[in-house]
Amino acid sequence: MTVQMYGSLEYTDGMNMYSLSNFYQSREWEKLLKIIKEQRLNEQGFNVCEHCGKPIVLKYDCIGHHKQELTEGNVNDYSVSLNPDNVALVHHRCHNQIHERFGTYQRKVYIVYGAPCSGKSSFVRNAAGKEDLILDMDNLWEMVTVNERYEKPGRLKQNIFMLRDCILDMIKTRAGGWKNAYVIGGYPMPMERQRLATALGAELIHIDTTAEECYLRAAERPGEWAKYIAEYFEKYMEE
Repeated sequence: MTVQMYGSLEYTDGMNMYSLSNFYQSREWEKLLKIIKEQRLNEQGFNVCEHCGKPIVLKYDCIGHHKQELTEGNVNDYSVSLNPDNVALVHHRCHNQIHERFGTYQRKVYIVYGAPCSGKSSFVRNAAGKEDLILDMDNLWEMVTVNERYEKPGRLKQNIFMLRDCILDMIKTRAGGWKNAYVIGGYPMPMERQRLATALGAELIHIDTTAEECYLRAAERPGEWAKYIAEYFEKYMEE
């Protein structure tokens, strides 16, 4: 048994066997990324993108990028996958640009979750590229009806959910030529979002907007949205 030390972290060879599809949901990766973010804060309390040099203002926009690309062959070599010196902190959009620039692109799936009016769709619009696949339930409702964006007749739920499941299956099986896929949803319960992340081989991005800010944004939507926000925060649990 070999013990490897990287900064304040200790790993034992063979402690877990990962694939590329499940490494980014592992507790070891989440723990490492949390420590790196805390250690690299600047005097203003921000992480700085190591690609563009600008502050990463939103915590959920901070991505851990492996300088030496992870492969199925080295993902269980902790001197590569869990070595802080091999991890750069970058904006989500910069992360995509890095892989496109150097031609080392691997498909990624992201589950972007958070409260109603937290800014999930806005984040994805800013981060996603033209060849990315987006699953946004609000968009589905809007596309297949003549209703306003947030008007959702109950008689159509089954049809909408069937469309959702079809797209989820395409993401799960990696069908088609898309680059990244983004699944947008609330997912307040850890078991629910972790189960979906495991099924899709996805990384989780939490849009952790405060309840107060969500209520302010809800003023621009139909009245029941304040109720949806309250229900979400009653159910929400961290990992």
